[in-house]
This record gives sequence, C-alpha cells and structure tokens, in this order.
Amino acid sequence: MNETARHRIVEKIRDLPTLPSTVAQIISVTNDPEASVEDLKKIIEADQVVAGRILRAVNSAYYGFPRQVDTLSKAIVILGFNNVRSIALSVSIMELFPMKSPNSFSYNQLWAHAVGVAHCARSIARVFNPRQTEQYFVAGLLHDIGLVAMNQCFPDDFINCYNSAIKQKRPLFEVEVERFEFDHADVSQFVADRWLLPSTLSTAIGLHHRPHEANDNDKIVYAIHTADIICKTMAFGDYGDNAPFSLDSIYKPAAKMIEITPEGPSGNLKKILAEDLKEAEGFVKLFN
Repeated sequence: MNETARHRIVEKIRDLPTLPSTVAQIISVTNDPEASVEDLKKIIEADQVVAGRILRAVNSAYYGFPRQVDTLSKAIVILGFNNVRSIALSVSIMELFPMKSPNSFSYNQLWAHAVGVAHCARSIARVFNPRQTEQYFVAGLLHDIGLVAMNQCFPDDFINCYNSAIKQKRPLFEVEVERFEFDHADVSQFVADRWLLPSTLSTAIGLHHRPHEANDNDKIVYAIHTADIICKTMAFGDYGDNAPFSLDSIYKPAAKMIEITPEGPSGNLKKILAEDLKEAEGFVKLFN
C-alpha cells in the first residue's frame, strides 16, 4: 500500500472508537498461556453487558441445560474455560459491529460471516496448530472489521464499490483496490495495529486476501485465508461477493498445508469443521 493510500486511511479512520477494554483484556488472556479461569472471570464480571450476554447464551435453548445458570462461576464450570472464553470474545467483539448500516450493506450478514470464519479457523487450528486455537478464533472474528470502517467512513464510495463487485461478480477486495488503492484487509490491519493487537493477529487479518505475502506467520495467515473462502463457498454469511469464490480460489500452498482438495476438507478436519460450523450457526441465531 502506497503512502498516499495509507494517509487517506489515517485521515478518515483516526476517529473510529478505540478497542473496548473488555475485548483487549480478553484477547490478552487468550494470548497468555498462564491465564487462569479466575483471570477471565474478573474481566467478564467488570462488564455487565458481556456478562449478561454470556449468561443469556448459557441459558439458551442452544445449550439446553435443564436448570438456570445464574452465575459466571457456574457457566465456566459447565461450559469449560475455552467455551466461555470464545463466547466472551464473540459477544464483546460483536459490540464493534454497528446496529445500523448507513446504506444497504448488511452488518448482520457480515457478522454471520465473521462468526463462521472464526469457527472455521479454530477448526483448522485444532488439527494443525492446537496451541493457538483462540488466536485463530480472534483473527477470524476480526478479519473483515475493515469493511465496517470503510462503510462508516466512506459510505457513498464504498456502497458504489460494493454494488459494482456484485454486478460484475468479482471479489469485493479487487474492486476496492481499483477505486481506493487499498482494500478492506488493509484497513482491517490498520485498525488492528491501531488497537495494538499482537502482530501475529494483525498480519493474519491484513493478508487474508494476499496469503502469498506471508512469511513468518504463514500458518495463521493461510488458516484465515482458507476459512474465509470456505465460508464464502458455503454462503455462511453472504454480504454480497460470495459468487466469485470456489475452493479452487484457495492459495495452493495454503490448500496443501491444510489438506483442502477441490472436493473439500479431508481427514479429521472434515469432521471437526462440520461440528464447529454447526456451533457457529447456533451463535449467529443466538446473537443476531
């Protein structure tokens, strides 16, 4: 991205809200192998909105517990640390998605796609990088946050770009580059850097449409790139540009590393992915 394009992003996006402290703290816990259940509980208890949504999730028909779960301690015992951490991340990051769009671009569909990519990326991590599952989950949730920023900061130009991509049946990011000289992945990475997220997450977010540029962080970059395309081919959250994508769109070294064929995922990943995407469907219904 050239300096003119970067300056344009800075000028328009500098007034976006900062990362909510709850999200920042949960991400910090996610990246700390020494973090405990009590660390997570303290963070959640300090945010009544997040705490309330977690209890709402635990008591929903989706989980189907016969008795009311009325405390976070019980929720963590019943669901386990990892599940509560994922729910906490989801409901806190959801606050970053505005309730209303300034135009016809659908934030509901974008959120559904983000949830799908997060769960798909976590499935990939469970098979190929099990120590990093929650980092992959976070990167999946935030990989398209630049679309929110662009739609809020450039609403007229963005919706024209979006409509052109749909009409021409082209990937949105390609049309964005032609019009803006940058795409939503660039903006997503800029926002992630502004929020001081770990560089591993920032790089995965920024390169999910350009995985060939990945160096040290190629595993997580390849995972987010692959998860994004898998969800597009499955229409898991269709905000408009799913049509141009197929499994053949996956960067070949990424497909080889993750064992994706033109027919789909293979081996253990196929089963895990089906389970995680079913969970993702429940998340979308629960929080839509």
